[in-house]
Amino acid sequence: MIPFIKRLLILSLLLLPFSGYCYASAAVENPSYWIKNLEAPEEVVLGADGIKEFNRMTVDKNDQMAGLDSMPAFVPDWLLFDWLLSDGVPYERAYGKRFFSGGKTVGKGFLEGLVHNMNLDGVAAENAIAYGVVAQRADVRAFPTGSAIYKRPGKLEFDTMQYSSIYPPEAVALLHASRDGRWGFVQTGSVRGWVRMDKLAFGDKETVLERGGDTLVVTGSSISVYGDKGFRRTVSPVPMGAVLNYTGADGKGPYTVRFPKRDAGGALLWTEGYVKRGADVSVGFLPYTGKNVITQAFKMLGEEYGWGGKEGRRDCSEFIKDLFSTMGIMLPRNSSQQGVSGDVLLYRDESSSSDELAESLKGARPGITLLGLDRHIMLYLGVRNGKPYAIHQIFGYRDGPAFKLLNKVTVTDLDLGRRSKAGPLKKRIRSITEIRIPVGKS
Repeated sequence: MIPFIKRLLILSLLLLPFSGYCYASAAVENPSYWIKNLEAPEEVVLGADGIKEFNRMTVDKNDQMAGLDSMPAFVPDWLLFDWLLSDGVPYERAYGKRFFSGGKTVGKGFLEGLVHNMNLDGVAAENAIAYGVVAQRADVRAFPTGSAIYKRPGKLEFDTMQYSSIYPPEAVALLHASRDGRWGFVQTGSVRGWVRMDKLAFGDKETVLERGGDTLVVTGSSISVYGDKGFRRTVSPVPMGAVLNYTGADGKGPYTVRFPKRDAGGALLWTEGYVKRGADVSVGFLPYTGKNVITQAFKMLGEEYGWGGKEGRRDCSEFIKDLFSTMGIMLPRNSSQQGVSGDVLLYRDESSSSDELAESLKGARPGITLLGLDRHIMLYLGVRNGKPYAIHQIFGYRDGPAFKLLNKVTVTDLDLGRRSKAGPLKKRIRSITEIRIPVGKS
């Protein structure tokens, strides 16, 4: 029996590091762990007036963003051309260098067809803006096509035509139409691009933008809006951060909301939609606190990655944008722009030192700080056992010569990728930014 006990004791000691690692993993994936380590988890970072000012500054700073209620009646030709060609002429950068999903090379004829359908000769000296509401989930595309185009054959995760996705009941401004009439070039609050016209319902500006009564903010990762009080007919999914016009509730019954519908002629009809009483929603925006930011972020933990909102999923920047939207905070759709939206504690160039990075990260406030890398963005959570951690939506990373697929929202330390040629995440941080009004500018 004694040799057996010795073997059992040795085995137990050998397993201790592994059991400790499992415990640590469970801890970092619990939002309560990070919230309890915040200095002031329920302190309001910005009130309603502060958020309004932050949003104004953010929209003014970012060309892709706009306040639809303050847009002019017309867009001049030079500006519309600039917007339409912001990604260049398709065949200038894609001819012979892009691929369809089956591996076939994208030819010049296809790309010239895209340019033709952009209807550039239909741009007038002054172009009237029309207004609509998203009636069905829609992809926002770089050019007027539903065809997916890839940089490498067989690598089908990143469609270069895909910008973003938009859901009911978001409003859009229609700036231009394709030659075949099937696509509209639109401005949303955070992005411009081409959207299928049959996904939109059009009305006058006042009807589209008017919002009466209370707001019902989606605080779950996604909820369903139903067309009947018995919840038998789903009208549409609605993602975190979406704002519904809440018109009332029937006792303990569902929330009643205004929801858009497109009639046979494409006109907007406001109808009644229903949200389950137990759905993860808030009447009004959540207070902007570190606790609420972290809580919202962890509601998406483990969700699959989706470039540009592909198939209703999120990429890194949409993950960040949606969680802050629940507090009424507007952020750009692009990760590089998100990384400098707010109080920039550090923006690194080639002359920046590792000491500057470490010092800025040490002074950053967990829960409200974004860490920006080249084409990636993360929410800073804090330090555990001397290591900084973040939660982010990540497709994968290099680990030595191999590529490791994660494909989900996950919590990692910033040593991730340390065996790669580029080095760990913490050495690749380009910006450290707190989501608040820059000091001295309030």
